[in-house]
Amino acid sequence: MAASGRELASARAALGTVERRRLGSFGDEVGYAGGVEVHLINTGIGPAAAAAAAHAVLSAVAPDAVVSTGYAGALGSAGIGDVILGTDVCDWPREQCQAVFRTDPVLLAIAREAAGEAKLVWSEGPVATVTRVLCRADEKRALAVASGAIAVDMESAAIAQAAAAVGVPFLLVRAVSDRVGDDLPMDFNLWLTPGGRVRAFIRSVQRPSVLCALFRMKRQVEQGSQNLTRFFLSWLHMLDQDRSWPRAAMPVTAGMGVR
Repeated sequence: MAASGRELASARAALGTVERRRLGSFGDEVGYAGGVEVHLINTGIGPAAAAAAAHAVLSAVAPDAVVSTGYAGALGSAGIGDVILGTDVCDWPREQCQAVFRTDPVLLAIAREAAGEAKLVWSEGPVATVTRVLCRADEKRALAVASGAIAVDMESAAIAQAAAAVGVPFLLVRAVSDRVGDDLPMDFNLWLTPGGRVRAFIRSVQRPSVLCALFRMKRQVEQGSQNLTRFFLSWLHMLDQDRSWPRAAMPVTAGMGVR
């Protein structure tokens, strides 16, 4: 599951040919890596969209695992394009953590091995899910101090919560699109509303420096996409070779309260 078609492209590239289907109102691209059947779901951006997609999909199919993927902002030392393996994900809607969802230890162990086999630079640790894009470096630094997370995204906690509700193992694998000390070239939250998109487009056209920064960020995102493709090629191959997988789901734990 990922927020956009661009963010799904890495997993799609690891599969080759995919068949387009529907799961209710959501598109479902189905492909195979050896004997592993993979469903690619575009959830839409943000926790509410991700929750709706995850609940709809998990009520329609019974997967062996759910993976949240795409891009993330670094909150620690991770660099552009580095792969983030989440040990747990915290729902951080406002000033504090509301719930913590653990990633599956077996899936995470295979992911570590896959990242090593693919010779990727990767970091492992907690990830925070927020409700808006953090565009300023000081916002990211403040969240890093408050949460202890190494990266931030906008969907993973909602997907993890839906997976935990039905006992499906969960994994978080993302690539860094911006470093903790980077200010984003513009307020990307404007793109999340119809009226805001118009204002964002006008601002980007009127300011050449913003356009240059956006093209630079596009190259950063592409670097992350390439690394995620390398990861998924390795990880899916390992799942296909591991005859102990799929297995009975392990208990999924969640913690409540301030982190």
